[in-house]
Amino acid sequence: MATIKEIAANLGLSSATVSRALRNDETLSIQSETRAKIFMEAEKVGYKMKTKKTDYRKPEQIITVIHKQQTFRNQIDSAYYFSVRTGIEDACAQNGITCTFATLEALEEHNVNTQGIIIVGNYLKSDFDRILEKYDGLPMVSVGIISYYPEKIDHITHSNSVSVQIALDYLFKSGHTKIGYLGIREAPGTDRFTSRKEKFVEIMSQAKCFRPEWVKESEHGKDRVERGYITMQEWITQNEEMPTAIFCANDPIALGALRALHEAGIPVPGQISILAHDGSYPTQYSTPPLSTIDVHPFQLGYESLNTLAERISGQRSSAKKVVFYPELIKRSSVKEL
Repeated sequence: MATIKEIAANLGLSSATVSRALRNDETLSIQSETRAKIFMEAEKVGYKMKTKKTDYRKPEQIITVIHKQQTFRNQIDSAYYFSVRTGIEDACAQNGITCTFATLEALEEHNVNTQGIIIVGNYLKSDFDRILEKYDGLPMVSVGIISYYPEKIDHITHSNSVSVQIALDYLFKSGHTKIGYLGIREAPGTDRFTSRKEKFVEIMSQAKCFRPEWVKESEHGKDRVERGYITMQEWITQNEEMPTAIFCANDPIALGALRALHEAGIPVPGQISILAHDGSYPTQYSTPPLSTIDVHPFQLGYESLNTLAERISGQRSSAKKVVFYPELIKRSSVKEL
């Protein structure tokens, strides 16, 4: 049977865009011609929306996804979260479950009768407290690095330690020892669960290659692509020795860095290699296509719904943690020295 991923691959689009178009998502901003092509391709390959009911599904079952207001701001800067969302929505569609959304900022006003909660993103402990109080007694799953109350809230995640290790092992094997880090200051509490920067510093220090001046972070902004662009511009204008490779903490940061390097006439990977992190779809269409660490955001979202459904149906009462293993995607942005 044809899948959303097959349609997306045939059209050169993201799975998130195809999925939302086929569900007639009114918030999806694409050209009418593109939308028509999606439906034509779906019909051509024989795709049908799955509505199979599983044993655990209850009539008119509703779950709620809690997210920050800025989480789904656009499909480039938030490609990771859109992939997570698509995974959740696809799993809901396949099991006849209604998916609703509530922002953390307006949590008190959310009055939907819901049977379970999926928390998408990284939050403060006080935010988890608010959610637990608001939805007291309901099954909950968190998707992200940070997860407080593991005895109460199921956790779907990936390992920053493993993903950064894979990234640096690849750069080391490619002959790079002069490696920089480009990122955004991580959410408070991330260090408790191992941050990417923390692991980068640890591995580089053990290899006796760490250069503190090559760790560049910006403050949180509305646009992570723009943050990567500005920070990379500032780095270039310092007119100091540059690393031969830069590990970027997420894909949008890497896309911004690529633009700044291109404008400065610095070839990638000819002069500087770039390795990204997340595995979201825009990286395959950059120039050059970005090598990245894929942490499987679609699967994270898909598994979160399945895990929540187990709790709702009473199949499982104990809490569990699911960790997806990252995968290196080699493209054209890393040069072998």
